[in-house]
Amino acid sequence: MRNIDYTLFDLKREYFDHQSTLHGINHTYRVMCLTMYISETEGLEKEVVPALCAAFIHDLARKDDGYCTQHGSWAVQSKLPVFEPLFRKIGMTDKDIKNIGKAVANHSVTNEFKITDEAYSVTAILKDADALDRIRLGEDNLDERYLRFETSKNLITFAKELYYETEDIEIVHFNEVMNIAKQIKKKNYG
Repeated sequence: MRNIDYTLFDLKREYFDHQSTLHGINHTYRVMCLTMYISETEGLEKEVVPALCAAFIHDLARKDDGYCTQHGSWAVQSKLPVFEPLFRKIGMTDKDIKNIGKAVANHSVTNEFKITDEAYSVTAILKDADALDRIRLGEDNLDERYLRFETSKNLITFAKELYYETEDIEIVHFNEVMNIAKQIKKKNYG
């Protein structure tokens, strides 16, 4: 994995507008981890950090755990300005910030960007990573036909294992999830 100071991405309960285990810290950390695996495996090196940033804020503005197409837009309006200084500190440009915002707004709706859209890759990575954590909604809640990358399809079993290893523990630091993910990869995938 890319050399990132993971402590910069530690979440706090107060970042979330709605306190939830379904869309809370553990879910967000798993999505962040999966964005990194997808983007790096797909060779989308320029998209790794923007996708990580998008995953970091994608559910922070939820009002509840129900079906909602607006929470992505709400996160862009209320959370992106709060965390933009952090994102810029780690090297995000104006274009990156724009693509992070587009990805977050688009992650909660069904329409897709065209592959030629400059935000397509970051958005597709976020959508796939978020979908891979649907195991938390039930064993058969993920329809792999909607995944955009072949890598994502290959990560389904890994994503389930990551969920089962993290579902019942209180995770404070993003680094904890990354270490669990590395252990799963080493133990089961060589």
